Order: sequence, then C-alpha cells, then structure tokens
Amino acid sequence: MRLPKEMIKHIADAIAANLEAKGLARYGAPRDAVAANISEVITANMLAEDKLNEEVKKLLAAHEDEIAKGQMDYRKVFELTKQKLAKERGIVL
Repeated sequence: MRLPKEMIKHIADAIAANLEAKGLARYGAPRDAVAANISEVITANMLAEDKLNEEVKKLLAAHEDEIAKGQMDYRKVFELTKQKLAKERGIVL
C-alpha cells in the first residue's frame, strides 16, 4: 500500500468530521466507529488496486517481447491495461 495506516486513519477521521460538520451526514454511531469503517473501505480499495497492479505486471511480463518489438511504452501499456481490467472488475481507481 502506498499510504501508511496512520495516514489512512487521519484521512478517514477528516472525512467523517467534515461530513458531519457540513451537515451532510448524521451518525447513529460514534464518529470514531464511522471513521474506522471509512478507513476499512479505503484500505480495502488500496489493497484491491495493489492486487490489480500485480496482475497487470504478470500479464505484461508474459508479453514483454511483444511490447519491446512493438516499441510500446511499458508505462502507457501498463496504465491502459490496468484501466481496462479495473473497468471490467468494477474497481474504482
């Protein structure tokens, strides 16, 4: 994951506080519990993206010669492949 747990917790706390302060949400549970749920969602999403990145790397490794022969930019092919798989799997990046 690209963000440490402490940063994710800070972001989740800020989201929960801002939603409540702006009147966009009222919580039937303590705000800390809501922030913990938000943190879980962020973490799950980031782990799904990490898993997707690994799948794309494996997929492109199998076609490394073709990418080199076609003189394609690996980074661009990686991003296009990642976007396509994410869309197919319903992963929001």
